[in-house]
Amino acid sequence: MNDFDTVNMNKAQKTVYYLREYGFHYTMRRAMKKLGFKVDEDSEYMTWVRKQQCSTKELELQSKEKFPFMPKVTVYVEGCGEQAADAGFTKAAFKKQSYRVAKVKVALEQMSLDHLLNEDDADVFVFAAAGTKPRNQYIYDCVKAMNEDVKLLYAGEGKEDTFRPLLVYTDEDRITPDGKRYVKPYFKPDMSLELLCNFQYVGGMFAVRRELLEQFRNTDVEVFGNGWYDLLFYCFEHTEKIAHIQEVLFSRRGADTTRFGRSEDRGQKRYIERHLKRTGVDAVVENSEVPGFYHVKYQIKGNPLLSIIIPNKDHIDILDQCIQSLLHHNNYQNFEIIIAENNSTEPETFEYYEKIKKVDNRINIVYWKKEFNYSAINNFAAEFAAGELLLFLNNDTELISADSLTEMISYCYRPGVGAAGAMLYYEDDTIQHGGVVIKIGGFAANALWSLTDRDERYYPYSVTAREFTACTAACLMMKKSVFQKVGGFDEKLVVALNDVDICMKVRKSGELIMFNPYATLHHYESKSRGFENTPEKQERFNREIAYFQSKWEKELEAGDPYYNRNQTLHRADYTMDY
Repeated sequence: MNDFDTVNMNKAQKTVYYLREYGFHYTMRRAMKKLGFKVDEDSEYMTWVRKQQCSTKELELQSKEKFPFMPKVTVYVEGCGEQAADAGFTKAAFKKQSYRVAKVKVALEQMSLDHLLNEDDADVFVFAAAGTKPRNQYIYDCVKAMNEDVKLLYAGEGKEDTFRPLLVYTDEDRITPDGKRYVKPYFKPDMSLELLCNFQYVGGMFAVRRELLEQFRNTDVEVFGNGWYDLLFYCFEHTEKIAHIQEVLFSRRGADTTRFGRSEDRGQKRYIERHLKRTGVDAVVENSEVPGFYHVKYQIKGNPLLSIIIPNKDHIDILDQCIQSLLHHNNYQNFEIIIAENNSTEPETFEYYEKIKKVDNRINIVYWKKEFNYSAINNFAAEFAAGELLLFLNNDTELISADSLTEMISYCYRPGVGAAGAMLYYEDDTIQHGGVVIKIGGFAANALWSLTDRDERYYPYSVTAREFTACTAACLMMKKSVFQKVGGFDEKLVVALNDVDICMKVRKSGELIMFNPYATLHHYESKSRGFENTPEKQERFNREIAYFQSKWEKELEAGDPYYNRNQTLHRADYTMDY
């Protein structure tokens, strides 16, 4: 059971659930929040931090450990002018590392990468922003990670599925100005180039092997003066051998510890544009509505035909609302609509089909006459699709942004991307889907479910496009070639998890799944729908979950690479259980 199942419970049932799952302390804290009392979550986090701290004995053991690769490490601290004091703070913080640091240098002026590599013979360079404070085991953990194989579950056919990292980054938090309290943890996903194009998510401290820097030493990379943004883009462009340690190993000092940490320097847009130009990507970078985050609008080459597949049984009022939004509130016009008729019984439904076909000749009806099977119906309808791209769309959806299809096509049509999903909202504008995270609830769940948009608690995920393991098929766009390559939907999954399954098949083939929050739709699904409502349907639902868990046992055990192990598996809000 998980928190998604409490929507149909009364207060007494919810209380019993929270007591059983989380204990008395968590239940009381949740109750106090509901009653309007202020709960000090920072104190909860400080307790967690203390539990994670290395003891003196552990640090001593680390200092004596020998690895096959024992690099000479140099730390470069970015800081000059007004940042001088913060740079000194960071430099001093490296004195207690359990793995000895050869040098800690403060960069007081612009320095080329070529000059840096000529001046220093280090094997590993740590780049630290002024005002950051490493945990005492930071260098040790980075060197340890560089000595271990990283296993990839979604490498794709013919690609290496293990690597030794050339770049290592970690999670982070904030430290109050008095240096006494740690707050606002940021638990990051694994390598995400798309997220980097939205903001500098890696943060103010990371470690890089010399051999990676040597690959682009004679380029125009700007090493200092931009929060390492330009350097990170060059690193991500030259290797995928990037490891993420899911531990908070450094803190960032700042006066404002109430918000999610991000730079609001509008000049950072230039580094995104430089990256796109170097990699030959035709795109426009715009400031998002939230300072510190950016919106990359990829340009579509050509005018690809999009086949929109909508399964339907009766409910023509809902279907018509969906179709009217596609016909009249949509800026992308090269599409066809394939309505997959599924055993409707009302005469008005078939009258509507004849009428709507005459309204627009891009609409076609295909007839599925067997018993209901969501996967089989979509596979059947896809056989009639003439488009290079397929959009699987629920009939109870309605476009919010007229650019939604354009946004999805622009992401789906990129090299290496197999499918793209959208941000879906309930009628009251709370979030229904912001991507799918596997393992939550034991199998998978919609990220950001039931939360309000632009909530500072879970920045940046409601405003940033990024890779996901899966997206819901209530609105899922996929290259037809990829759909055929992975064999379409698994017809053993009649109702549940068929969309997650096909996305994971796409990932296993080596293609990416993209989530785009600028493609927005309403999804008029009932929030309180809960589990299937008959014993027969519940049995089928549980059977399909068991099949999915068996099929993807290894991937579920490993967890979602785009979701941090420190975050809860009971809810979709990216918070902790402590």
